[in-house]
Amino acid sequence: MFQAYRLFGPEEDRLGYMRRRLAERVTTSAIADLPRRDVVKTVAVLPLAGDPEGMLTRLLREKLAASGKYELLEESFFRKLLGEFGRTEEPVARLAEAVALARKLGVDAVVFGEVPEFRSSEQETAVKLELRMAERASGEAVFARAYSERMEGSRLSGSHWRARIADSSKGRRIFLWVCFALLLPLVTFPLIRRITAEESNALNFLMLAGYTLVDVLAALALTGFWIPTLWTAGILLLALAASAYYNYRIASLIDRLGR
Repeated sequence: MFQAYRLFGPEEDRLGYMRRRLAERVTTSAIADLPRRDVVKTVAVLPLAGDPEGMLTRLLREKLAASGKYELLEESFFRKLLGEFGRTEEPVARLAEAVALARKLGVDAVVFGEVPEFRSSEQETAVKLELRMAERASGEAVFARAYSERMEGSRLSGSHWRARIADSSKGRRIFLWVCFALLLPLVTFPLIRRITAEESNALNFLMLAGYTLVDVLAALALTGFWIPTLWTAGILLLALAASAYYNYRIASLIDRLGR
């Protein structure tokens, strides 16, 4: 019950959570789309114009470093170089300014852009990101793309719950499902005893199918009714097999004890 409350209970800073989720989505998509260039080895991510609290800029740097596509100029070194040039970490949205800064920093390319929209309300949270990548040598933009994400603000909206569940710990969700599957037939053992006492194979089969179906629906609910990867599908198939086997064994045990 405690773990279920942690997962489904009231959220702290719900609007902030939704902003972070959308920021994660657009920056993940942007870094995945960023092309690999043979002539580009080192890259700096410049502060985005219109980026509140630098959230998207920070996420872009983290995800680009984790991707291994390029050697990223570290943020601390980036700030040190700016200080030597007599500049502050100001947003950069224009191509000419971005290329000039790339030449000063000595990197092969820079990632820059702007955030035209990043708002949160009880009804909706939305973010727009316009991202570009410019090469120092050619002085041209070799990548330009716009990203947009929206999420309904209502606690009852499917997108809100799907995002919240997907952001939660996988270990916690598996633990919750195991507890649910183990306890369901034990809590309802009078029903199982009553059905098995009828000594009807058809009733027994329907009972086991019903319990297994409830377990699988609980597992689906803990994925947000979304199967994004083969790993998730495999876990659901394993849950189906384990649930069917356990329900059969526990029903047989309850039947023997009743006799």
